[in-house]
Amino acid sequence: MIIMNVNKKRFRKYRSAAVAAAAAVSLSISGCGDKKQVQNVQSYRQEGLNRLDQGDYEGAILAFNQALNERVGVVSNLEIDINLYKAYAQAEAGKTRDAVDTYTALVEYDDKNADAYYLRGCAYMSMKETDLAAEDFKQAVKYNKDSGELYASIYEQLTLAGMLDEAAGYLEQGLKIKGDSAAACISRGRLYLASGGYASAEEELKKALAEIEEDGKKNKKNEKNDSMAVTLYLGEAIRAQGRDDEAAEYFEEYVKEHPTDTKVLYELGELAFEEGAYDQAFTYFEQGLSCENIINRRELWTGKIAALEYMGDFISAKQEMKKYLKSYPNDEQARREFKFLKTR
Repeated sequence: MIIMNVNKKRFRKYRSAAVAAAAAVSLSISGCGDKKQVQNVQSYRQEGLNRLDQGDYEGAILAFNQALNERVGVVSNLEIDINLYKAYAQAEAGKTRDAVDTYTALVEYDDKNADAYYLRGCAYMSMKETDLAAEDFKQAVKYNKDSGELYASIYEQLTLAGMLDEAAGYLEQGLKIKGDSAAACISRGRLYLASGGYASAEEELKKALAEIEEDGKKNKKNEKNDSMAVTLYLGEAIRAQGRDDEAAEYFEEYVKEHPTDTKVLYELGELAFEEGAYDQAFTYFEQGLSCENIINRRELWTGKIAALEYMGDFISAKQEMKKYLKSYPNDEQARREFKFLKTR
């Protein structure tokens, strides 16, 4: 029977960092020029994303290259987005050196692109080329020195690699971000969250939330987007302290405004699963799987199957597992689980 992987240490690894960066760019992608060309680019891009989801990284690389070949010499947010996903596919295919080359092309186009420096640093780190990684992390911070998110991500990468002294340096540097503004509090909160200082993270993030709400009242601004990001981090900090019910409230508040955030829907499903509310867990996993842009389909799908099993619906679980294995035939653990389900 599938057992959910709960209470795991949450490091931001190379792959999720790459996908997150690409997703952030994709929020503002646009194409200029020939309408038919742009449509072709978008079509190939979507094919690449579909291939990524299926684990067909070579096919994804081919599709992304076809997209880029549609408008050779043109560089817009659309091309940057495609290159970020292409680099991710290259790394997943074991072609990390090619991924480095793709990030290098982005840096050569814009030598102040902090995301490209950071992601290339992650790629170097995965190849154990720590000196080159360290230099790229240094450049990333140079061009985005006020981002607690960036300091925290670098801290996590270095910690994961066992470079604890270097990681501590970035933590110390990031925590020097001063001020009581919402941005400063969020930066410090994100750093405390990454380094395991969950109580301090909660304190900073609650201060940030209060600042955002107060500023919204004074300036009659819509502070909802900013507050939702803080709400998500607060949920993570509170959950890490073992207050799962309270954390779920923050996650639920967040997902009301971001109903297609599949990572948070998975978190909610995982929390419900831990509580033994398997039907509720199933609902969250199913909601995530119904979204258009899914970056964690396998987690959601296996979560759904696990929920079905624990609900005692082995027939549906077996049917779902059969479909899952058509998409992910190389998942040996799932194959073993399918054998078990056949006996039920």
